[in-house]
Parts: sequence; structure tokens; C-alpha cells
Amino acid sequence: MSTLRERSPASYALAGPAGLWMLAALVVPTLFIAWVSLWAGRGFTLARPLTLANYEKFFARPAYVRVLGDTVQQALVMMLITGVVGYSIAYFLVVHVRRPGFQLTLFLLLVVPFWTSALIRTIAWIPFLGVNGVINQALLLIGAVDRPVEAFLFSRTGITLAQVSFYTLLATGPVVYTLRNIPRSLPEAAQCLRATPLRVFWRIIFPLTLPGVVIGQILVFLNVMADFATAQAIGGHKYAFLGNLVILLYESGQLAFAAVVAVLLMLAMLLGVAVLLKLVDIRRLGAP
Repeated sequence: MSTLRERSPASYALAGPAGLWMLAALVVPTLFIAWVSLWAGRGFTLARPLTLANYEKFFARPAYVRVLGDTVQQALVMMLITGVVGYSIAYFLVVHVRRPGFQLTLFLLLVVPFWTSALIRTIAWIPFLGVNGVINQALLLIGAVDRPVEAFLFSRTGITLAQVSFYTLLATGPVVYTLRNIPRSLPEAAQCLRATPLRVFWRIIFPLTLPGVVIGQILVFLNVMADFATAQAIGGHKYAFLGNLVILLYESGQLAFAAVVAVLLMLAMLLGVAVLLKLVDIRRLGAP
């Protein structure tokens, strides 16, 4: 048993290196970005006064506000889709697959594709979504359409399809963990009391897996909000999210305005995480 007391000198000494690293790698750069967003003009000088004019310009431009709304909307749509699909996969793996070896094999089939580069996985979707791609050829083969569908590539639909394949695993893993920690005696006892399977799920299983659901949704939300490669590769130049806007403004030399978008992106992420954490106490993750 550990004898290390909370807030003791030894605990501060052990946490010190990690705290300094977080300060240097996360806190200081974030504060610097927030400071740059308050610059008036493109040039850098300590004598230049700080101002909120850049934020006012951002919200005064409907195109930029629309990009902000599209980014949040895409994150919410992805949370809904990956939440349902990820929970279904997790429930099937834990509840319906009884043999541990087969269960592990199926989970590895889900995980192994994510060992490759995210950029490679993004580019690999282009041959699937194109006019002559795999999806269109399959639809033509089964007679579902009489000509290739052009709505898959360089569209919001294509971006969503690609992101579902990328981020479903993030919503699945925490749910698998919480499902495996539910004692089998709980649903069995409910069934002995003549509870229907649907009632057992809604009254016992789902509430106990809520911490895993929230953890997964936080991971999906943060990754989708920060995703720019998928929109750039799959959406072409027709669609853009806040991450793409940051790159565009940075490459054009508008550092202060790029910092404004970055700060708003971080604030949207923090707000979303705060709302999700209010829904359930994630400290119950894995609790029996």
C-alpha cells in the first residue's frame, strides 16, 4: 500500500516535472495564441495596444460565423452517429460474443486500421468515394442506381462517411470497458424478477455505461472539432471547418486573425467538454 500523502512535499516533487512540462508545452503556447489574437494589425511590436477588434471583425463576417456553425454542427452529427454505431458495436462484442478469442479477434479487426497514419486513411477514402470508386461500382452492380452518384466525393456526405470510419473506435472503446465491468449478476437478477430485456437495458445496463459513453463522445467531439485534413482532402475547396480556416489565415500572413479563430476553436472545445461532463460523473468509469 502506498504511504504517499496528498499534498505532501513528495507528491509535489513527483508531480513537478509533469506540471512543468504541461506549463511549457500547453499553457504558455495557449496564452501566447490568446495574446496574438489581441494584436491590432499584422506586425509585431510590444508598443502596439491590445484590442478586441479582431473578434469583432470575425463575428461581423457572416462567412466566418457560418464556418463556426458548420464545425459545431458537424461535431454534433458525428457524436450522434458514432455514439449509436459505437455503442452497438461495443454491446455486440461484450454481450453477444461469448468466446474471448473471437471477441479479441473482432476487436482487433476494428483497431488495426487505426495503426496507420491518419493522412493515409484520409487519402485512401478518395478511391472509394469517387465517381468510378468502389461505392459507386457496388451500387451499379446491384442495380441500386443507373448511373454513378456524384454526391460522395467533395461533399459533406463524403466527409461524414470518412469521419465515421475514423472516429467510431473512439466511441466504442470506453463503452466496451464499462460494459465489461458490469457484473453479470445484475441483469440476471433483473431477468429473474421478470424484467424484459429492453427494461434491463434502459434501467441497468445503459445507466452504468453512461460514463463510457460520455468519455467516448468527448474524444469524438474534440477530434472532429480539430479535424482539418478530412475536410481538405475529401471536401476539396467546397467545405471548410475552423481548422481549415486557421491554416488559410496563417498561410496568408494574418497571424492575429488566425489566432482569433484558434482561440474560438479552443473555447468551443472547452464549452463542449464542460457540457458533456455536466451530464454524468465520469469518475464512476469502471466502478462496479
